[in-house]
Amino acid sequence: MSREHLEQFLAERVKDLTPERREIIASVIDQSRRSSTRSVVFHAAIAERLGLNPSDHKCADYIANESGPVTAGRLAELTGLSTGAITGVVDRLERAGFVSRVPDPKDRRKVVITGCVEGRLPDVLHLFLPLMAGMATVCENYSDDELKLIVGFMRRCSEMVEERIQALRNATSLGSPAPIEAPAPVALEPKPKKPAKQGSTRTLGKR
Repeated sequence: MSREHLEQFLAERVKDLTPERREIIASVIDQSRRSSTRSVVFHAAIAERLGLNPSDHKCADYIANESGPVTAGRLAELTGLSTGAITGVVDRLERAGFVSRVPDPKDRRKVVITGCVEGRLPDVLHLFLPLMAGMATVCENYSDDELKLIVGFMRRCSEMVEERIQALRNATSLGSPAPIEAPAPVALEPKPKKPAKQGSTRTLGKR
């Protein structure tokens, strides 16, 4: 969606906005989309550096961020992958040294998945350190109150995106997309004709 389509969407769907507020909201949505795209590219670069595919890398990241071991079912819930696909992911991560299968401390008959601290899990954390340092540097430009406001905004956006994820997973049909008209072409004023130079015209057939 182009910036022109975004502004047209806001003008049609979100009423009673001043032009200034419409421009601000359009900028928020635009920057959010750009940030999301950059995040995808960043994580793809991390995965390539680790010798993983993006899905396996994100599963390793999920496991590293959990406060304790996770089950295959929980990992499937977090990622939206099937339990069969998760089994393949965990097999690859275990062979690569990123995770380990260990007995569930609550039920020794079950197996849970944990990050392998003695393996390559520190490699994942190491690659994220520059990003975290960069975020901390950016935060230095804002007051505590401003940062609290930003955190609240980000949290609410995350909750909204999670709702959209669940809606997409649960939808039996996405339906027909709403038509988006192309921006109206800009009317160009005709260029003024240059006056013919005197004495430069000749009549055909005459010399």
